[in-house]
Amino acid sequence: MNYLEVTIKTTEEMSESLANLFWELGAGGVVIEDPRVLRQHIEDQTWDYWEIPQELLDAENIELKGYFPIDARLVETMAKLKDRTEEIKHLFPGGRVEITETEVTAENWATSWKAFYKPEKIGDRVVVKPSWEEYQEQKDDVVVEMDPGMAFGTGNHPTTAMCIRALEEYIFPQCRVLDIGTGSGILAVTAAKLGAGHVLAVDHDPISIDATVQNISLNQVGDQVSVLQGDLVSGIKDKFDILVANIIADVIIRLIPQTLSLLEKNSIFISSGIIKDRMAEVEEAFVKNSFIIDKVFEEGEWVALIARRN
Repeated sequence: MNYLEVTIKTTEEMSESLANLFWELGAGGVVIEDPRVLRQHIEDQTWDYWEIPQELLDAENIELKGYFPIDARLVETMAKLKDRTEEIKHLFPGGRVEITETEVTAENWATSWKAFYKPEKIGDRVVVKPSWEEYQEQKDDVVVEMDPGMAFGTGNHPTTAMCIRALEEYIFPQCRVLDIGTGSGILAVTAAKLGAGHVLAVDHDPISIDATVQNISLNQVGDQVSVLQGDLVSGIKDKFDILVANIIADVIIRLIPQTLSLLEKNSIFISSGIIKDRMAEVEEAFVKNSFIIDKVFEEGEWVALIARRN
């Protein structure tokens, strides 16, 4: 299958909302090229300047790239994207939006973004390392090797990073973890490497399932992590100590009541992928379904809510 690469050049204040829009519309991957971040990595000497094209370093605006499968839904998806982009633009006076489209093969997409994906320490211990990069492991590091392929999830996005930090805090030895919307499997693998006894990784997308299986093998956690292709928690009967869902607000709100039979008293629900404007709605859904909010993480325009079953 070929993909449509949709590039949006925009300003800093609009970038988070537009990145979330890509995700909400089902983009198979999202790349954020922020010249400020690239320059900071070079200044910190974590990346070498020769690894980054000069035109990116000189750019003033942020580029977002989303990838959509070229199928029967594409025309409708693109119409929604352009309508929603205009709505977002009206909220930011002086904001800039320039959209371009290019058809790419899956093979070309899968390699085009690798130059911008480097080893990164996400929390106190977890280091997410691309499988093709070298990294000198430090004492107490928990290294998670990733090759996300066409699946979403590298650890660089704030929503994923907040989930990793929450897993660092809440995972305990031999706990049972359910990862809904696993994407590349990054959170499932992280949970296993942090000491979970059993992890079930669920996704409806066969591309995500393939990537997750590959990353489980890459990290040698096959004894701890199993994979299920399915719709949210449909058909799942087991009990879990921790559930993590890095999706979007609407899906999390729909998911919360479905988890009551899976989570016992004091079990933890880590929810992310929530923009700040939707936080109150998600919190209300938790409270209505016998959860209390244990902690809130914030990064930029994103929040992660950690709720405890009451």
